[in-house]
Amino acid sequence: MSDKYLQKDFKRVNQKFKELMYEGEIDSIEKKIEDLNKDTHTDSIDEIWVEIYNDVLDLKKKKQNKF
Repeated sequence: MSDKYLQKDFKRVNQKFKELMYEGEIDSIEKKIEDLNKDTHTDSIDEIWVEIYNDVLDLKKKKQNKF
């Protein structure tokens, strides 16, 4: 009985870890986007990075919602 409980607890902890990991990644990406948008001297490379980060952010949020 305790083995089944430990397996369930292990799954629960892993699930929570994944959720927190994705939240941390999402926060990090949002911060990068914010920093790039704050820069008043943006060039085309910065604009491309903002688009890439926005695309990655959308994918991360969709993946997080699956959990």
